[in-house]
Formats: sequence, structure tokens, C-alpha cells
Amino acid sequence: MNDEQLNELFRAARASRPDMSRAEYGFETRLLAAIRELRNQPTPWATIAWRLMPVFAAIVVVTGAWSYSVQSQMSTEATLGTGDEAALTGLFGGE
Repeated sequence: MNDEQLNELFRAARASRPDMSRAEYGFETRLLAAIRELRNQPTPWATIAWRLMPVFAAIVVVTGAWSYSVQSQMSTEATLGTGDEAALTGLFGGE
């Protein structure tokens, strides 16, 4: 096959217009049916976890802040000697 024959085939392919009316028929109905089918399927756990990620992040931040504040409060009490640990140390230490 030479270049001229190939060019003629390409030209004929570009000139022909396939009938797309059958593919267009009921497109909206098929699309909506596919969307309804996807909505009726159960949601995977990974999707639920991803949607709850901001809640999990907020819980981690609040827990970290609370832990930091309690730990700093306990270290302050231990240095001042006003906490329960100081009382127990004095009791068991013989003071």
C-alpha cells in the first residue's frame, strides 16, 4: 500500500460520519440509573474513615493539649511539693 492509497483511506474515514443517534438514545436515563446503582451500594469503610478524618484530627489535638497541660501541672506540683506524690513520699519516707 502506497502513501496515496493510505491518504485516500484517511480522507474517506474523516468524511464518513457514523450514526450516533442510537448511542444518544436514553443517555440520561442510563446515566441516572448508573448513579442510583452506585448510591445503593454500601459505602466502604475507607471512605467513611476519610470523611471523619477532621474529627479524628481534632480529637488528637485536644488529647495532646490536655495531656500537655496535665503533665505540666503535675511537674509544677512535684517541684512545689504540694501534690499527692509529695505527701505519699513523706509518709512512706518516714517524715
